[in-house]
Amino acid sequence: MPRNGTDLKPRILREARNVLLEEGYTALSTRRIARRVGCTAASIYLYFKNKDALLHALIDEGFEILHAQLEAASQGESPQDHLKNLCAEYVSFANSNSEYYEVMFHLPPSQMERYPIDRYRVQRNYLALLGEAVMKGRQDSSPSPEATLRAATLVWSTLHGAISLPLARRIDKSLRGPNHLDDAIRLAMRAVEVCSLPSQPRVSS
Repeated sequence: MPRNGTDLKPRILREARNVLLEEGYTALSTRRIARRVGCTAASIYLYFKNKDALLHALIDEGFEILHAQLEAASQGESPQDHLKNLCAEYVSFANSNSEYYEVMFHLPPSQMERYPIDRYRVQRNYLALLGEAVMKGRQDSSPSPEATLRAATLVWSTLHGAISLPLARRIDKSLRGPNHLDDAIRLAMRAVEVCSLPSQPRVSS
């Protein structure tokens, strides 16, 4: 920490987010961030050992925001409503936090040191929240935890594809309807209804 006691970490993270949002990942560098913060590049290394550590901190922040939004999602009048609300919150997070979404899900290992698997397993709680909603909505069976996680992953994959392809400019605008993301949410909901979820084995008394 600088000798004057000023904690620059929040400002460093804020300016890193701004660079990602305004100029993209390729423009992100410690020198550029330092200029925006008004400090030396060496000062940034007092808080983050390298650029990858800075990106990992942004990933942590992004997952914290995502989880908070999902936790606050309305329960709705039914389990199906709750799952729909979770999907809508996920889409809202991606639309409102594209800079976070980029580093959370889009950066390949060639551009960033691999995010530690133990930290990712902790941050993967967004799938657990989706899984809980899936399980509550399957009144016809008692899906195993593994099957529930697979169904939650299917929901996430549908939403992630609908969000990521436009962000990466991999889909022609003319092929996207005016309700592209709303349609993706409905498709994700439908996928849960029709997918096969093996039940947990019954324990004989």
